[in-house]
Amino acid sequence: MNKLCFNKILVTKAPKIVNNYLFGDTIGEGSYGKVKEVLEVHSLVRKAVKIIKFSRLRKIPNGRANVEQELRILNRVQHHNVISLCDLFRDDEKQKLYIIMDYCTGSLQQMLDGSEEKKLPLFQAHSFFTQLIDGLNYLHAHGVIHKDIKPGNLLLTLDGVLKISDFGVAELLDVYRSDDWCKIIQGTPKFQPPEIVSGNENDISFYSGKKVDIWACGVTLYNLISGEYPFEGDVIMHLFDNIANQPLQMPKNTNVPFSLKELLVRMLEKDPEKRISIHEIFRCDWFRYSYEDSARINIPVCNNMPAHRPLSVYVALEQMYGVVEETESATESEIAPHVITPTDGGCVHVSNVDGQTDPVADSKRNKSM
Repeated sequence: MNKLCFNKILVTKAPKIVNNYLFGDTIGEGSYGKVKEVLEVHSLVRKAVKIIKFSRLRKIPNGRANVEQELRILNRVQHHNVISLCDLFRDDEKQKLYIIMDYCTGSLQQMLDGSEEKKLPLFQAHSFFTQLIDGLNYLHAHGVIHKDIKPGNLLLTLDGVLKISDFGVAELLDVYRSDDWCKIIQGTPKFQPPEIVSGNENDISFYSGKKVDIWACGVTLYNLISGEYPFEGDVIMHLFDNIANQPLQMPKNTNVPFSLKELLVRMLEKDPEKRISIHEIFRCDWFRYSYEDSARINIPVCNNMPAHRPLSVYVALEQMYGVVEETESATESEIAPHVITPTDGGCVHVSNVDGQTDPVADSKRNKSM
């Protein structure tokens, strides 16, 4: 029998540059679209881009409203423990919205999932928790109620800086309001407080948004130190009943110091009026305690790649500029000035590429295509 030999045909994609961003590999995917690694070609700063397809956005209930709200919030805030909106533009022809943000390696949830015991050492949980409270305090001061604090929405940079992300269900309050009352119920069930889960759907009352976030932070801290949740349930109604009525039990798989136990009890207080405030958290003994570093849980992996993975745009850079041999060298004068200009890490907020004021608004396709 004759054997047929086929030569491999290697197809190399041309480098993709959109609005001065060189696109790399996909590093995540959500309900609205993909998240890719990008390199800003002038500053050579590594970023991430969330690509939202308008066609997919229309199919998601409140999809457009949630994206618009997230953009409004991100455009208002700037804190080292809150994800930054660095750039924003749209492509009407491809019906896509591009949101340029901080580059992160993964989430706290991925770190928990990747650890052997599904939990973190106390000193490491303490480090992330203090960063979370710092970021949340800033958000509350600027009238932002997150309403979905959980490990999956807390991202990490390569150097271990926590970034609060995903403001799709957040509520933006008037900073001059004397109260923080919210009414819309959204968020992840296991992180919802008793005042929400025990409410009557036909008679939804107002609740303190800040106290809802404090409860979710308490559940998050409990989860970080134990890998468990303070309240469980086989079905959602059983879960809600336990959240509303079952007393809090400390995790048995972790040696919880008294100061931490006291903090958890006050954060997971079922009565929102008695629940600890964020300013009181800052004064708690466990929050102010200084841990010595020990064996850390590694930064999470993403798509089976190591956290300190090389740039995925290297191949594209070689295609654009060629490979620099080891014997070759370049002096500062031979390099384009914009390549060696340092960046201060600041973010630039811009409108969409076509100059429209609403980057999420629907637009018509180019009929000539």
